[in-house]
Amino acid sequence: MTFKKLFTIVTPLMGMALLGLIMIGYGFVHPSQQNNVLQFIFGIPIALGAIGAHFLILRIVHNNTLIMWIIEAVIVGFLCYAFPKM
Repeated sequence: MTFKKLFTIVTPLMGMALLGLIMIGYGFVHPSQQNNVLQFIFGIPIALGAIGAHFLILRIVHNNTLIMWIIEAVIVGFLCYAFPKM
């Protein structure tokens, strides 16, 4: 596996998808917690939305890894900046 292929798979949006999967798993592991249903319900759209956006951006930039990383870093940075203000 080359570095280009590795950096195409491991991107900021895929990290965000991993956080969504962790939210889903945390909801399953701690069923007695008060908000476990919310973690499961909100984890699914975060994971699927991030994966879908990753593959959409990958198609739009025609597999250019550097441009894909820049676009995804800007999107994830904006979401991290805007989410606490909501």
